[in-house]
Amino acid sequence: MIIPSSNENLTEVIYFEPRVVKILSGMSITWMNRDTKTHRLTSGNADSLLPTEFFHTEDIVGGESTTVRIESNQPAIPYYCSLHPAERGLIAVLPKDEDEMTSTQRLKFLDSIAPSLFDNENREIVTRLQRQVDPTVVEYLSNPNAVLLQNKVLTIVFWDISGFSVLCEKLIDHPELVAEFLREYLGIATKIIHAYGGVVDKFIGDGILSYFGFKENNEDKDGHIGAENAILTALKLKRSFESVKNNWLQIWKKVIDFDIHIDIKCGMNTGPVLVGLLRSGERDQFTVIGTHVNLASRLEGRAEKGEIIISPFTMAKVGGKFHVESIAISNDDNRIKSFKGIDKYYKVLDRVSRTNYI
Repeated sequence: MIIPSSNENLTEVIYFEPRVVKILSGMSITWMNRDTKTHRLTSGNADSLLPTEFFHTEDIVGGESTTVRIESNQPAIPYYCSLHPAERGLIAVLPKDEDEMTSTQRLKFLDSIAPSLFDNENREIVTRLQRQVDPTVVEYLSNPNAVLLQNKVLTIVFWDISGFSVLCEKLIDHPELVAEFLREYLGIATKIIHAYGGVVDKFIGDGILSYFGFKENNEDKDGHIGAENAILTALKLKRSFESVKNNWLQIWKKVIDFDIHIDIKCGMNTGPVLVGLLRSGERDQFTVIGTHVNLASRLEGRAEKGEIIISPFTMAKVGGKFHVESIAISNDDNRIKSFKGIDKYYKVLDRVSRTNYI
């Protein structure tokens, strides 16, 4: 943790770096004073200057550090510098390791720390959004300095289930079997997407819009990490879908006499898009927009059952790391709508063994 440089007359709120530190109860936090001035930290409400009992430090002179052990299960412990109250931070005490938390648990945890985390304007936005958007987005919006709309290189992925409409027609008298299948499939898909650093933008019936590279910040300006993670996600989700599908085939065949054929397919593309919060009087939406989003959607439409289709732009980011099959667009009538300049795309077959490219 870093104590930033301060101004004696500072009235505008600034935050320790990082603003929110996530720990488990019993862990210790070390603050390094990068300022030339002395600081003294205390848990409590900076607006009212009322301290709480969780911790208080001695004076921390410039260039020195102090360490505090946090023994508490309270989800949110706000703190501030008693010498410079405009400097503030938040200790978030997780109920368990974040990697082990489900999306529902993460949302519940964000709910519990929201009063300490969000300023008034962001709290209003998050209240409207937190049940509709990915927890990563909710956490991102907790930063009052977050850019609400930015240009960023992302890999956009559209997933869809081929044959799903026909399945719904055949199961029209058993809607609960469709709903429960979707619940299981979308739950597994979300977990896999999150495992590879992706963000779930929205569910579109049986479809999913997701993007990768958002969480990497400045570590992935060119989009290489996001593109690779998107393909790894697609490969794993494809395998997982087969298991889910086979289990449900046995259930569906008990109620309908019909040969069921469903498969997951996806299309993806990498490029600069606008990502952020689009606001209106009635609704706020955190999403991605731009021509590169449209191309990913077009490629998903080209994908056949079980296929993972990527654009030349995504291929350029991951070349050599995956076995692919090049698909040429043979004539003008078959060109991708609004993307006439693209004369081929690729079908991902599998991952190249790491020993072949490391």
